[in-house]
Amino acid sequence: MRSSRSLSLGLVALVALVALFATGACSSYINQRAADSTYQILVQSQVAVRRLADVELARDALPGGVVQLAAFALAYPDHRGFAELYAESACQYPIAFVFDDWEAASFAGDTTKAARLTDRLRGLLASCVDANLALLAPAWRHARTANSWQDQLASATRDDAGALRWIATADAIAIALAPMAELAKVPATLATLRKVTALAPGAHDADAEILLGTLEAQLGALGGGGDGSARFELARKTLGAGALIADVMYARAVLVAHRDRAGFTAALERVIGAQLATWPERRLANELAVTKAKRYLAAVDTLIAR
Repeated sequence: MRSSRSLSLGLVALVALVALFATGACSSYINQRAADSTYQILVQSQVAVRRLADVELARDALPGGVVQLAAFALAYPDHRGFAELYAESACQYPIAFVFDDWEAASFAGDTTKAARLTDRLRGLLASCVDANLALLAPAWRHARTANSWQDQLASATRDDAGALRWIATADAIAIALAPMAELAKVPATLATLRKVTALAPGAHDADAEILLGTLEAQLGALGGGGDGSARFELARKTLGAGALIADVMYARAVLVAHRDRAGFTAALERVIGAQLATWPERRLANELAVTKAKRYLAAVDTLIAR
C-alpha cells in the first residue's frame, strides 16, 4: 500500500515537473516570438526613416529611438539583433546630426557653439564605441585599452566588420574635432577601415570606402601618397546612381586636395541640383548630402583659396 502510494505521489510529482517545464518553455517561446516580431518592426522602421524627406523630423526622432533601442537591448539580452540596432543608432545620431551641427558652426566661425558641440560629441562618440565593443569578443576591449588594436585586427572576421566600421568612424570624427590631440588615432583608424573594406567590401552604403578615401586624400595632401580616388571609384561602382554623399565627399576630400576649384564647384552644384525623389530609398541620406554640399560650396574660398 505504501509503495503504491509512493508511486502515485511520484507520478504526480513527475507530471507537475513536466507541466512546470512545459509552462516555462511556452513562456520562453512566446517571449522569443514577441522579441522577433518587435525586432522585425524596428528593422522596417529604419527603412522608413531612410525614406524621410524631412531632415528635422529624423533629427528630432532619432534621440528617442536611441533610448528605445537601449531599452529593448536590455529587455532581450539574448537577442543580438537589438544590441546591433542600438549600437548603430548610438553612432548614427552623433555622426549624422551632431557632427553636422559642429561642422556648420565651425564653418560659420561660431567657436563657442563649436566648442560646446565638441564636448557633447566626445561623450556621444564614447557611447558609440562602447556599444560596438560590446558586440565584439572581450579581447577587442582589452586591445583598445592596451594599445594593441592593430594586432587584434588580424583576428577580425566578417561578423566583426559592422562594429569595427562604427568604431573607426567614431575615431575619425574624434580626429576631425581635434586633429593634433587625436593624431595618435590615425594609424589604427586607417588600418581598421582597410580591414573592414577587405572583410565586407561595399557594406552599409560603402561607408568605409568613402571614409577611407576621405582620410587618404587629406593625408595625401599633407605628405604625399595616394589621394583616395580609387576608394571613391569603388564606392560609386558598388552603390550605383543616387548615392550623393559619395560625390560630396569626393569633392570635399579629393578635389580640395587637388585644389581643383572648378571641379569642386561643378560637382557640388550637380548634387544640389539633383532630383532627390528619383531615389526614394536614399532620400534622407541625400537630403543630408545636399545640406553638406551647400555648406562646402559656400566655403569654397576657405577650402580652395584663389
